Amino acid sequence: MRKSAIVAGTGFEGRDITIKKHCREGMVVVLRREPHNEYDNNAIAVYLKTPRFGGLFGNSLAQIGHIKASTAKSLAKAMDSGTTVTGIVKSYWAPEDREFPRVTLEITDEI
Repeated sequence: MRKSAIVAGTGFEGRDITIKKHCREGMVVVLRREPHNEYDNNAIAVYLKTPRFGGLFGNSLAQIGHIKASTAKSLAKAMDSGTTVTGIVKSYWAPEDREFPRVTLEITDEI
């Protein structure tokens, strides 16, 4: 099944800088469950692969936020049951005059 998901928390901890510098439509994101998250036990963190030292040393992961809670609840259940959940950047909007970038993912889940 395919669905859209909004990334929440894009303005925290300098994430906006990472998004503006590295985020592109069509990029694959890494989704990681955070069942022990103190705010939401259904939390799913969203990471971008970013180049280390211009790509000379491969990539590292930079967190850009979490899947919005309303969507994370059903996705967490699927992930916990063994379903593979993948995401790509469907769109992002990060003009210089906006405090928080907006990132939307296309999520696919397959057993």
